[in-house]
Amino acid sequence: MTAVRKNNNDNTLTSRPFQDLGKMISAPGNRHRGRAEKARHQEKTVSGHSENTVIETEIETDSILFLKAMEGVKPLENENRLPAPKPGMNASASSALQDDETAEAIRELNELIQGKRPLPVEKTPEYMDGPPINSDRRLLKRLRSGGFAIQAYCELHGLTADEALNVCDGFMADSIMSNRRCIAYIHGRGKSSPGKPILKETVKHFLNRGRFRRYILAYCSAPSWDGGPGVTYVLLRKRPVKKKKKRQ
Repeated sequence: MTAVRKNNNDNTLTSRPFQDLGKMISAPGNRHRGRAEKARHQEKTVSGHSENTVIETEIETDSILFLKAMEGVKPLENENRLPAPKPGMNASASSALQDDETAEAIRELNELIQGKRPLPVEKTPEYMDGPPINSDRRLLKRLRSGGFAIQAYCELHGLTADEALNVCDGFMADSIMSNRRCIAYIHGRGKSSPGKPILKETVKHFLNRGRFRRYILAYCSAPSWDGGPGVTYVLLRKRPVKKKKKRQ
């Protein structure tokens, strides 16, 4: 805007449009508008940088932040790792429990070495189980731990191999007719035999090859408290398993 002079000889301005500019700027409404304009100006000045900063912040997910926080952290060596404590158990209690379990294992091992505790029958070289095909390991574990009630025992001590085979066959036939599910053969460990235990091998052959083998669900050496390797538990089926037909 051009200022208008009163005359050529008077330098006094008759129009002063910016005289009250300071008051106008200091007014409340204009003050806020001025701040907004300043903010917009600053935003335009650094718009390229500010937009990039917002985008980078948004894409920093929790996983990225976690990786940044874990920079320089080294994993423990395998031998220094401790098992995770149980829920509600602090580290000291977990360590104490581990020490107790280790001490208990050492005590059991010492008792086994000193003969104070019987060795689990399945850990002995005399242990046997079957049938050799399609044996259910969970069922065998339950059988050798005494999970089934023995309904009848067959005593074979003092018999020859042929006599024992005939007795085994007759006892099995009677058990199937009587609907027994779990029986046992007492054959001994055969310690006095010059070679392999004769009666034990006879029972094993009968169970694997005898005419009633399709009725046998599982068999195994008895637990130590019921004769161990000198007794064989037998679990019977209600019906014989069907023979699979050969494919043409």
